[in-house]
Amino acid sequence: MISILSWMEAFVLNNIAMLPIAIGLLMAPVMLFLKSRPKLQKFTAIAVSALLLILSAVLFWTVYKNGIQVYDIGEFGKYGIVLVGDMLSASLVLLTSFIGFFVLIYSFDYIEKKSLSESYFPLYFLMLTGIYGIFLTGDLFNLFVFFEIMFLSSTGLIMANESLSVTDTAHKLEATYKYMALGMIGSFMLLVAIVTIYASVGSLNMADIAAKVQIIAETGTIPWVIIAAALLFIVVFGNKAALVPLHFWLPDVHPTAPTPISAMLSGILIKVGAYGILRVLFLILYPTKEFFLPILMFFALLTIAVGAISAMGQTDLKRVLAYSSVSQIGYVLLGLSFGTVGAITAAFMYLVNHALAKSMLFLTAGGIIHETHTRDLRKMGGLITILPLFSAAFLIGAMSIAGFPPMGGFVSKFALFQSAVSGEFWLPLLIAVLMAVITIFYMFRTWIAIFWGENKGRLKETDAPDVPVPDGGHVKKHKISLEIALPIIALCAAVVLLGIYPEPLYEISNMIATQILDPTEYITTVLGGAPR
Repeated sequence: MISILSWMEAFVLNNIAMLPIAIGLLMAPVMLFLKSRPKLQKFTAIAVSALLLILSAVLFWTVYKNGIQVYDIGEFGKYGIVLVGDMLSASLVLLTSFIGFFVLIYSFDYIEKKSLSESYFPLYFLMLTGIYGIFLTGDLFNLFVFFEIMFLSSTGLIMANESLSVTDTAHKLEATYKYMALGMIGSFMLLVAIVTIYASVGSLNMADIAAKVQIIAETGTIPWVIIAAALLFIVVFGNKAALVPLHFWLPDVHPTAPTPISAMLSGILIKVGAYGILRVLFLILYPTKEFFLPILMFFALLTIAVGAISAMGQTDLKRVLAYSSVSQIGYVLLGLSFGTVGAITAAFMYLVNHALAKSMLFLTAGGIIHETHTRDLRKMGGLITILPLFSAAFLIGAMSIAGFPPMGGFVSKFALFQSAVSGEFWLPLLIAVLMAVITIFYMFRTWIAIFWGENKGRLKETDAPDVPVPDGGHVKKHKISLEIALPIIALCAAVVLLGIYPEPLYEISNMIATQILDPTEYITTVLGGAPR
C-alpha cells in the first residue's frame, strides 16, 4: 500500500503541469457517456471538479516551493512542445479551478436538466481544458489550439438553456452570433500572428522566441513584421479582454448567457485576454513593450471610462455588471501599462479580486433574476428583507468593486493608485480616480434599486412555491437551494478574506511581477540555458 501511494505521489508530482489539461479533456467524452444516468453524471462532475481544484492547488504549491515546472509532451519538428508552470500560470489555473468548482455547483439548480446532462457538462469541461491549456502552454501552436477549444466550447455554453429564462431567444442568438463572428476573426488573426512569428524566427516555443527576439533587438532594429505580429496578438487578446473599442460583444453576451457562464466569462475568460497581452509584451516579444505600453495605457484608460459611464445608464441588472467588467478590466490593463514591479503586482491583485467579486455578483444577480423573473431594475425594489442573503452578497461585491474597505477590491485599487503615484503617472491617476467615483455611484445605485425602497410587488414574502405569472403580477418566494447559496457564500468569504488578510496575495503577486519583468528564469528553465 505504501509503495502504491508513493508511486501515485511521484506520478502526480512528475505530471502535475499536464494533469489538469488531460483530466479536463478526458471528462468531456465521459460526461457524454453518462448522459443517460444523470445522478452519476452529476456526482462524477462535482468529484472531478474538486479533483481539478486539488491538483491546481498542488501545482501552485509545487511552483511556489520549487520554482518553474516544465513538462515535455512530445516533439514538433525539432522543437519540443512543452507545458510551463510559472507563478503566473499556476496562480491563474488555481483561480480558474476555484471559481469553476463553485460555478459548476451553482449550475446544478440553474441550468435546465436536459441541457445539463446532454451538452452542458461536456462543454464545461472542454472550456476548462482550453483555459488551463492557454495558461500552461509553452508554445504558440498549442496556444492557438487551446484558444480554439475555449472559444468553441464557450460558444456552445452561451446557448445552454436555463431552467428559468427571462431572455428572449432572438437576443440570445444575436449575442451568440456576435461572439462567434468576432471569435472566428480573432482566431484567424491569431493564426496569422503565429505564422508571422514562425517565419521570422523559426520557432514556436515561447521561451525560444523570446531569447531570439532579444538577440535580434540587441544586434539591430526589430523587424517591422515582428512589431506587426505583436500588434495582431494585442488586438486578438484585447478583443477577448473586452478592451475598448473591441468590447461591444460583451454587454450583449453577458446578459443573454446563462448566469453561471456569465460568471465564468467575466471572472475568468476576459482575464485570458489580459494574460495573453501580458505574455506577449513581457515575454514572447519583450523588446516591443516600450513601443506598445503607452498605447496600451491610452486604451486602458478609454476602457475604464467607457465601461463606467455606460454602466451608469443601464436598467438591465446583468448589463450593469457587464459594463462594469469592461471598466474593471481596464484597471488591470492600466497597471500592466505602467510596467513597474509595483504596478504589475497591483494589477494581478486587482485581477484576482475582480474575478472573485464579479463572479459572485453575477451568481447573486442570477439568484435575484431566478426569484423575481426579471432583469429590469425598474421592476425591483424593497427586497432586502425578502432576499437577505442576496442583499448581503451583492453589497459585499459592490463594496469590493467600488474599492471600499475591508474588501479585497479596496486593497488592490489602493495598491494600483499608489503605483501610479510612485511612477508619477498623474493624468492616468486622475482619470482612474474619477472613474472610481463613478463606479461607487453605479454599484450602490444598483444595490439600492434592487433591495431598498418600495417593493414593486413582483416578489411576496411567503413560503408558497414559486409560480410564474404574467408581467406585472406577483411572484411568490421559494426557499433558496443549497446549490445556489453555497457558491455565493464561498465567493463572498474569499472576497472578505482577501481584504482582511491581503498579505499572501500581495506576496504571490509580487513574485509574479518580479518573474514577469525579468523573463530570464523562464527562458533558461525551459531552454536549459540557451536558445535552440
